[in-house]
Amino acid sequence: MTLVAASVLVSLAALLVAGEACNNVPSMTSYDACLKLSNTTERWHALCRETLQNAPATAELTVYALVATRLARQRYRNSVAEMDQMLGTGKLPAGEKAAVDHCKAKYGEAGPLMAGVADQLFACDFSRVRQEYIDAQVAVESCQDGLWAYRGSPVVAMVTADYDLTMVSYLLGALIVGR
Repeated sequence: MTLVAASVLVSLAALLVAGEACNNVPSMTSYDACLKLSNTTERWHALCRETLQNAPATAELTVYALVATRLARQRYRNSVAEMDQMLGTGKLPAGEKAAVDHCKAKYGEAGPLMAGVADQLFACDFSRVRQEYIDAQVAVESCQDGLWAYRGSPVVAMVTADYDLTMVSYLLGALIVGR
């Protein structure tokens, strides 16, 4: 288990031990939550199962959304650190450097949005969750779009994985707040 997964599970344990349940949010198995979010798309189901592999087998949907959201936030931090390394080498061509700089700015938007979503999920306050998930998804997608010309770059695979986790987070949250 990674340090990130362990810290997420410790936070979730605190939520569960405190007995804090959100009103009108169902509980189900992580498998069922992944089935529900993915409908007929095996790709999203598999990504969801991978994301929730260290989550409780049965929990309130808020717990699953919180796990995915916190993992996305941590992945954003790791990606920005890798982007800093790439930029620090000074070896990127000007266009790719500009694209990576754009990504750092967009991740600078997405990270606080996902942190806000996590705080709101933890507090059972869903008033802005849907819009903040969408805004984070749009920010990461903007980064991804800016990298289109650099498909061979390692940053593209990293950002694609981040986008996928962002979507799994959003789709789990959408089971609570709607799309």
